[in-house]
Amino acid sequence: MIRLRARRPVPPWATIGVLALTGVLAALQGTLLLPLVSRLPEVYGVGTVAASWIITATMLAGALATPIVSRLADMLGKRRLVLVALLVLLAGSVLLAVTDEYAVALLGRTLQGVTASVLPVSMSILKDVLPPERVGSGIALVSATLGIGSAVGLPLAGLLYGTLGYSSLFWLVAGFAGLLAIGAWWLLPPGTPAEEDERFDWAGAVLLAMGLVPLLLVLSQGNAWGWGSPTTLALAVAAVVSFAVWVPWELRTRSPLIDLRLTSRRPVLLTNVASVIIALGLLTNLLLASLQLGSPAGTDAGLGLSAGRTGLAMALPAAVFVLAAPLLGLLLRRFGGRAVLLAGSLTMAVAYALRVVLDDSVAHVVLGSVLIGAGSTLAMAAMPMIIMAAVPRRHTASANGVNSLCRMIGTSASTAALAALTSATATVVAGHEVPTSTTIHVACWVLVGAGLLASVVVWFIPRDHEHRERDAGTVPAPAAGDPGILGSLPISNELPGQRRRGRGSPAAQTSSAVRYSGAIICFTGAPRVK
Repeated sequence: MIRLRARRPVPPWATIGVLALTGVLAALQGTLLLPLVSRLPEVYGVGTVAASWIITATMLAGALATPIVSRLADMLGKRRLVLVALLVLLAGSVLLAVTDEYAVALLGRTLQGVTASVLPVSMSILKDVLPPERVGSGIALVSATLGIGSAVGLPLAGLLYGTLGYSSLFWLVAGFAGLLAIGAWWLLPPGTPAEEDERFDWAGAVLLAMGLVPLLLVLSQGNAWGWGSPTTLALAVAAVVSFAVWVPWELRTRSPLIDLRLTSRRPVLLTNVASVIIALGLLTNLLLASLQLGSPAGTDAGLGLSAGRTGLAMALPAAVFVLAAPLLGLLLRRFGGRAVLLAGSLTMAVAYALRVVLDDSVAHVVLGSVLIGAGSTLAMAAMPMIIMAAVPRRHTASANGVNSLCRMIGTSASTAALAALTSATATVVAGHEVPTSTTIHVACWVLVGAGLLASVVVWFIPRDHEHRERDAGTVPAPAAGDPGILGSLPISNELPGQRRRGRGSPAAQTSSAVRYSGAIICFTGAPRVK
């Protein structure tokens, strides 16, 4: 017989490196076309409204794919879904590189958007493979990739477009996607599918799509359509109705797409609420700095840098993200996710207040952007730690997926609000809207308030939940007196993910009784002793 040689253990740095680079690529493709929005109608020969769908399609695909891919990763294996996402990105990038047909480009951008789902799965992989003392540093580095990819994507797009042409953007992404797919297959742990007899919740996925798509369309297109237009209002109503149907379905189905009882736990729920609020200031920081640096020097707030010099200036926040990762790991181990998240939200609030003052020179704008980036890096690194400490191991990918979805919703709302603010306060120079000091200052003060509001939300996250022991194979019981907002709702006789057994045997009856009583304790809290 021929024996296959056992696979050698992969060093932790290799796993972290592959996942970090994958995160950079996922964030990069999401922001790569933002500086070229005004050129898209010319590239594809369509109107401005149709060209905007090249951006919107990526956002919608990422929002829809994140909870679905995260759930499938928990069910089928995490490395497998990372590979699938990278191969889908490769296919979409090749389509975009070889054609200028609008319909094909729209399909390619939709496929590219699926890669946004990689980040929560990556966090879950790190939790599985790294020793406890290394988890914080690994998650901090992978979390920082969101800022790195976004910061690099904005200047890189202009540089490549001006020197090598439009298709070079997508050949670059395709090449890196292929290399990272090989690296993921070779270096990531194979993982094992879930042992439980679980079925994918297709009905829940469809209902969620019916709610998310109208919601994100309202956020992304409301400024163009008009916030009070019939189209906007109809989509808003459709989103509300769809979510009203989706929530009861998820509560009653045996294997839900998103376990709402887990997401209703106070640490998870409050972290997700804080994520939406904090995400308002993530991409806005980079967009405001890039707009101000690149605007003509003769305008109210412009500093007159070329595209190349703007790219160099915006590379500094990206470098800070990388350098801060080891320190973030130490902070997470020493103080825990809650304290670091609180520090991050407060840092963002203070930095945005300073940004109002630091706006009269290139150095000041870059310094303000670095300080805001430091706060957002603290926040992004802390959120997965809080989430994964509050849910069982077999639900970490899907729980992180919900958190990523919350950040996407916050980011979409911020770009819509910034577009509306710019339209109301900007001046027009050579046919282009240029931000004024009013644009910058109003946006910063709004985000100061958002940072303070997020800090209040984070304050109410339980302080000790990250230190309590949990059973990796079952749903962890909440703290006494904290059953979650859905804890008192009725449940089915079988917990999600458990196998059905014969009901006639005494063993099966005993097991059913134990499961049922355990579920009651788990979802309604421990009984009080009189």
